[in-house]
Amino acid sequence: MESERIYLRPVGPEDAELLLSWGQDPYYQETAGFAHYRNLPEAEEGALAYQQRPDSYMICLKKGQGYMTESINCLLGEAFKDPEIKEIWAGCRANNLRPQHLLQKLGFRQIYEVDYRQIPPFLDFSVKYYLLKRSE
Repeated sequence: MESERIYLRPVGPEDAELLLSWGQDPYYQETAGFAHYRNLPEAEEGALAYQQRPDSYMICLKKGQGYMTESINCLLGEAFKDPEIKEIWAGCRANNLRPQHLLQKLGFRQIYEVDYRQIPPFLDFSVKYYLLKRSE
């Protein structure tokens, strides 16, 4: 899949080093809920897990900003080609306002919030879940 400024491609084993760098960066862990990888073998396992997940993609920039809007629109367009798909769910951390505004701009509605802090000591954040229906 591609648009003017981005293209989406499947995750592959060659992405392990990039996943490792993201998995060791607190910014990506906080803003994207990215998994923490301690070493390359863990990142290789992560790349394999992403590769085995259907519809899991790397967002690759051709140029410019605004790629998240473009990426999500690209994914939505592709997903809604399948007549079986009636709705799409998205989640983001409750304290991360930028993706929340983006989802709302794209027509998603917040449905509920889960406070994962109620399950100590494993998780320390809340997640807001948004819904976009084909009919909306």
